[in-house]
Amino acid sequence: MVWVALSASERLKIMNIYRRSIFHSTLLAVILLSPVTASSESEWKLALQRDGVEVFTRAVAGSDLDEFIGSTLIEASVNIIEAVIDDVPAAPQWMADCREARIIRKIDENSHVVLNVTKTPWPVWDRETLLVSTKRKDAKTGTVIFAFHSMNDPEVPVGKKNVRIPSVDGQWILNPVDEGHTKVTYTVKSNPGGSIPKFISQRTSWNIPYKTLLGLRKMVKKDKYRGTVYQP
Repeated sequence: MVWVALSASERLKIMNIYRRSIFHSTLLAVILLSPVTASSESEWKLALQRDGVEVFTRAVAGSDLDEFIGSTLIEASVNIIEAVIDDVPAAPQWMADCREARIIRKIDENSHVVLNVTKTPWPVWDRETLLVSTKRKDAKTGTVIFAFHSMNDPEVPVGKKNVRIPSVDGQWILNPVDEGHTKVTYTVKSNPGGSIPKFISQRTSWNIPYKTLLGLRKMVKKDKYRGTVYQP
């Protein structure tokens, strides 16, 4: 797509078309790849559609938090967004309610054990997650996927006044649209542990993906990431 040949209004029109369609194709892909059959889960419901971000949620049996899928179009190459997600210690700058993020140890070139601490409203204690995060790339399509799941490690003590989340599974899916635009999808299914008031859990399920995707949209504009070269 030759963007320099288009007017500002034409570019905006094309961006809006992408935004209306990006979620639905990705949602289908996520459902088809899910190991859980549709009959064992509740239906997806549109929870939020704002600022070019769509968030769908569904209830999860035995969990106070709904599973969510958030999606948006970001004006940056896959490589730039990949560089932001790879920069784990910088996560509190853009991930919603993230108080701390650090790499505990490296497993291999594309896999790490990561500790993430999420701030929660009073009177709920902050939640921390010990994760294995693995990155994989599709050389043909240029898609990059960060898949993460919870783990238990007795050598990593739980932080003071934190509750460790017993189970979480999620993904970042980065689909290149062109050299300067990427379809980004963020999915999480978790059991936060303990008891969380319903008014907090309902808001969290749509607020975290919404604010996180907006934060990512701003983060990719930082100079430290902009030099990353696009590789189709």
